[in-house]
Amino acid sequence: MRQIFFILLFFTAFLFACEKDLDVYSGDSGIFFYAGSRLNDTVAISWGMQSGNVKTQNLTLRVLLLGEVVNYDRKFTIDVIADQADTLSAEEGIDYEPVTTEHVIPADGAYTDINIVLKRRSDLNERNRRFTVKLNETSELKFLYSRQTRLDSVTVLDMDYQRVIYMNEVFPQPSWWSTIGQSRFGNWSQKKAGLICDVMGIDRSVWLYSIVGNGTFTQGYLSYVGKYMHKYLQENPEEDEDGELMVMGPDSRN
Repeated sequence: MRQIFFILLFFTAFLFACEKDLDVYSGDSGIFFYAGSRLNDTVAISWGMQSGNVKTQNLTLRVLLLGEVVNYDRKFTIDVIADQADTLSAEEGIDYEPVTTEHVIPADGAYTDINIVLKRRSDLNERNRRFTVKLNETSELKFLYSRQTRLDSVTVLDMDYQRVIYMNEVFPQPSWWSTIGQSRFGNWSQKKAGLICDVMGIDRSVWLYSIVGNGTFTQGYLSYVGKYMHKYLQENPEEDEDGELMVMGPDSRN
């Protein structure tokens, strides 16, 4: 019994000593944008991968806390910058809804989300658009950490205190188009491919990444789509990107 008492006394003294030496963080706190797998400060939004009837989408930018979690709210602000001197400048109300500029790292929390509603403008295929969301540091939430990139021999950019929202209508050409698509659908264009997917109810990512004959599409189905679209265009003429009337390939017109 006496041995057990001394063992318990030893462990109690050991744990007290460890607790006494524990290094608890008590320095400054900071904020920065969550990077994930992103290699730079740009968030690319490709509207071209969305159906033509999709006119809005939600974008969430997560702001992380670096430092101590506390039991009270800490406020910070952001700037939403659309530089009118930039030829690609986005416009509030046309490319995105007004964004709330005051945000909070909540009590007992380690992050907050900035929610932005993006809008699809009708002429985005003619010119890409962009705007920037920048964090502002405060006395409680400072700029303590960011990945950096070198712009030139003397200029270094902190990447994680801002996010550049870059929007386009890119809809890439599927790998199968040049071999079995050309004869059915004619020359490639993003506008034509988007119309085909919208009229036929085809998911654009499926259209882009499908392996014909070993996936969603068979050659027979593509032939059907080509002939259907030829008839559709006879009844509903559409101009292609070059200003000429859109046509299907020779196999679909026969």
